[in-house]
Amino acid sequence: MAYRQFMAASVPIVRTVMPAIRGEASLRDLPGRLSNVARSLRREPLATVRDLRGSYDTLLRRRLPSDLTRGPVAAFAAHAAVGPTLAGGALFAFWQAAYHLFGQWHPRGGAQALTDALLVRLAQLGGRIRCSASVERIEAPADKVTAIVLQGGEAIATRSVLTAIDPQTALLRLLQPPLAGRHGADLAAARRGNVVQSLIHVATDRLPPYPGAREGDWNGLQSYVDRLEDLSSAWAGAEAGRLPDPLPLYAFTTSALDDTLAPPGHHTVYLACPAAPAKVDGGWGACSDRFVETALETVESRAPGFRASIQGVSTWAPEEMEDVERWPGGHPMHLDIALDQLGPLRRTRRLGRHRTPIEGLYISGAGTAPAGGILGTPGRQAAEALLEDR
Repeated sequence: MAYRQFMAASVPIVRTVMPAIRGEASLRDLPGRLSNVARSLRREPLATVRDLRGSYDTLLRRRLPSDLTRGPVAAFAAHAAVGPTLAGGALFAFWQAAYHLFGQWHPRGGAQALTDALLVRLAQLGGRIRCSASVERIEAPADKVTAIVLQGGEAIATRSVLTAIDPQTALLRLLQPPLAGRHGADLAAARRGNVVQSLIHVATDRLPPYPGAREGDWNGLQSYVDRLEDLSSAWAGAEAGRLPDPLPLYAFTTSALDDTLAPPGHHTVYLACPAAPAKVDGGWGACSDRFVETALETVESRAPGFRASIQGVSTWAPEEMEDVERWPGGHPMHLDIALDQLGPLRRTRRLGRHRTPIEGLYISGAGTAPAGGILGTPGRQAAEALLEDR
């Protein structure tokens, strides 16, 4: 009953912020959004405002009496790279209602299928893709883009550049001359903590054999966060560079829905720890095996026989994310999601509309408005800004 009441209170909040997340907010939908705000505030206006400004650790302790529901909701909120005690992080626990409203979407073939579809569309429009062509600098004399220079020295003349990498990297390191003045200082001050995700991809010959499991139990998130305080203490430990103990963990088994992800009779299990240290005491090379062993043993304790089903294991540690994907600190969101670094303030107030002080240079990606994730909104809004200026 408490969970049902919590979701009922969360739905109007989700409906209020959804247009902004989709990049569709306009004056036309203002009446509907105001109506949802009124619904949110109708019963306990001050309490609702307090909850929205607070952390999801505090929110869940107020709203849900049992860790049976607190733990899984907290695990999903942490999936957004938001700490349980962060002010303003409560929104990501309210977001639980979105899964009841819209479900969870998975592209057939996995996330790569989205990239493949975009590549096909770009080719249809006459575009070209160059891979493994790392940019060494963006030339912008007199605050106007003129060219990009690749590693090796090749220069490509252009009057427009749209980046999807970390904006600090783009504007303070690649841009020549770097962004200076107040806007450069604001950008340099944007923060990211030491807490990121660490992933383990497991190939198995069956789904995790949960005792008493029912059909459909593998279709969504499977949370191994037993207590809310375990996640909170794990986050604090990771910020200090320690591996969590116990290990907060959750699993996705999307092969239960998409048979293109594994051969017949086999499955994929995606294990994620949302509270892993980017920089860990002793380095990831020294503790990666221990992390993997703890994670697999955690699943085994909930699904006896899981380890016997394993055909292969591939880790994706924060240090690898930084080296391969060039995510600073292994942070998939490029910087922390906090009240002063969210929505139109992401990454800074001046950069929140995807334009920069440099003519012809636009920013996109996880470190820009409204937020990261497989969303598409930052790219669309940056493209729209470029086209409007053209």
